[in-house]
Amino acid sequence: MSKQSRAKMVRSAASLIRTRGASATSFSEVVADSGAPRGSIYHHFPQGKEQLEGDAIKWTSERVLAHQRACQATTASGVLECFIDMWRQVVIASGGAAGCVVAGVAVDTMPEAEALMAVVRSTFQSWVDLLADQLAATGIRADRARSIAVATLAAMEGALILCRAERSVRPLEIVAIELKRLLPK
Repeated sequence: MSKQSRAKMVRSAASLIRTRGASATSFSEVVADSGAPRGSIYHHFPQGKEQLEGDAIKWTSERVLAHQRACQATTASGVLECFIDMWRQVVIASGGAAGCVVAGVAVDTMPEAEALMAVVRSTFQSWVDLLADQLAATGIRADRARSIAVATLAAMEGALILCRAERSVRPLEIVAIELKRLLPK
């Protein structure tokens, strides 16, 4: 049972969750989508679907953080544009069908699933922390930078839902304009 099979299953789970949600993504669909041997999913994810969802969140977060860390922006507007554009590309590439894996798990997970919800919280927090640090580096006060980072993440998650409902990038574009209005002149 190779690490490559495990990685394919995690990528497939992330892809399926962002288009279907967590509750509509089954082990059998992940196996079929990834092309992995059926028995390997139980080998690699002995703690079940919650473990797979947690790994899909971590895989997604690594990519989000890497994208945002690569942002060369020197202005607050540029920092926001880097983050917004990443989600814009998700919407455009999927024809409006895809959203955020982390949100997909968050809305489909019972609060009693404490370990998985801790992964959701820490993921969102890491995104807010990075955005806040990048905004502060452009000269925005740290407390204001954190508020803008939280508003940006919340607005993007909401925009992704609206984009999915409308099958259009238009809601994201409207939110992007309004987010930039939060920035100090």
